[in-house]
Amino acid sequence: MINYDSLTLKIFKDENINFFIGAKIQKIQQPSRSELIFFMRNNKESKKFYINFNPQFYHICFMSDDNEKKRFLTIPKTAPMFCMLLRKYILNAKIIKVDVPKYERIFEIYFEYYDELNEKSCLCLSVELMGKYSNVILYNYDTNVIIGCAHNVSSEKSRDRELAGLLPYTYPAKQKKKNLLNSSFDSFKQNIDIHNIVPSLSNCYYYLTMPIAFRLNSCSNNLEELYQNLIKYLSLQNYKPSITKDYSEFFLSESSDSIRFGTVNEMIDSYFSFHQSKFIVENLKSKIYKCINTQIKKLNSLKEKQVYQIERFNKALEYKNKADIIMANLYNLKNMQKEQILYDFSGNEIKIDMDINISAVENANKYYSLYKKTKTSYEHALEMIEDTKSQILFYEEQNFYAQNTADVENLQEILFELKGEESKNKIHEVKIDFIEFENYKIFIGKNKKQNDYILSKLASSEDLWFHPLNIAGAHILVKVNNKSQVPDSVLLKAALLTKEYSSQKNNSKTSIIYTKRKYVKKANKKLAFVTYKNETEIIV
Repeated sequence: MINYDSLTLKIFKDENINFFIGAKIQKIQQPSRSELIFFMRNNKESKKFYINFNPQFYHICFMSDDNEKKRFLTIPKTAPMFCMLLRKYILNAKIIKVDVPKYERIFEIYFEYYDELNEKSCLCLSVELMGKYSNVILYNYDTNVIIGCAHNVSSEKSRDRELAGLLPYTYPAKQKKKNLLNSSFDSFKQNIDIHNIVPSLSNCYYYLTMPIAFRLNSCSNNLEELYQNLIKYLSLQNYKPSITKDYSEFFLSESSDSIRFGTVNEMIDSYFSFHQSKFIVENLKSKIYKCINTQIKKLNSLKEKQVYQIERFNKALEYKNKADIIMANLYNLKNMQKEQILYDFSGNEIKIDMDINISAVENANKYYSLYKKTKTSYEHALEMIEDTKSQILFYEEQNFYAQNTADVENLQEILFELKGEESKNKIHEVKIDFIEFENYKIFIGKNKKQNDYILSKLASSEDLWFHPLNIAGAHILVKVNNKSQVPDSVLLKAALLTKEYSSQKNNSKTSIIYTKRKYVKKANKKLAFVTYKNETEIIV
């Protein structure tokens, strides 16, 4: 991912200066520790000015509604302290000036402010977009005293520049670079390391980040052509905001592998919202996989113990057999030994460990007790192992759903479900994909909420429910609509869809089961898996 550079910031200011000057701050929100939203209005137009000072995604832009949804911003019920501070000083204030200090990644917004004595002063909101040092500082421009910072910087964190309320505001230390537009070609040749061109360009000259230097160098055949390309780029001759088709980089020049945008703001808004959305999705999926793997590990451990108890049933029969043999040979056990050799019911010799401190009958009862205990464990394990298998399948299904969606709301629903929490997203409408085939509607449930909706709302008792056998996959429903018999072609189509939306879609053969909706029931409300009967199996 490419960083927000000072040249892009400069153009952003130039493009939007007419809206900024005279704009009024109508509302201020702080969705997270490193995000701010200013609702601005000017020239009968309202916009949302978004500030992100997260070290990974630091940028500013006017958000579109679509890109706001991609960022999945949630506003806390109680505003953070810095948000309250901004509301106190600049809510309803008018912007009188915006500026970008030369060669800096700092965006300054100046406001008119009237204190309690109705005395006019000037406040400045300084948005510093500098990687891990990104910050937002509000200070009094007349006195140069900081009113508050999004992140305070103590002397322990930085020896060169402290940032906190009541301290004087100072700019970061100046970089020792040159302006290429003021340099001749001869000077350019002297400053560039011919064996290490890209780093030397970035280290020597303002506005040239490593990606920009790399891109311009790669399309230049020699130093003179590179110099001309750099001059053209930095002088903004017909700049064309663009993003590569894979959204890996953005530039102020167009190329064959890029998407063109009308303004720098549109480019920045689209680029960073894409990467923020991608990060949120990956982060949610990581949490989901971690939660699922933890639960499956516990369940597999439990399953191993249950399998062990089931396998011990032969041992239980052995205990009972020994007890029966002892009872049948009481007359031979007058002189007991620790290891007694007796005859079983087939006339074969058998060694039985005995406790010489108790009677033969008590030894038999001891073996009967072991038999009963082992048999009870076996019967309990038989009952529980099916439940354990169903729970494992449930978590595998949630894993399948998470792998096959990039929708943040769906992923959050899965995470809340796994943690046993109530969803914070109140979704009133559940959208379910369906296809029409030979006048039949076939619905595809791709997550728990959709599956619940299919079973509880959409399905009638005679409708057909499809699912892959004993593996994770989507729930498929064929609406029968009181028709006498569903054609084989429709059954096959539904089965093929069930395979396509399963964890074994690439297998040569997959077992699919189907049955009427009335034979499908929720087995566990907490885990939301189902039981079924009267099913038919199809191999596709």
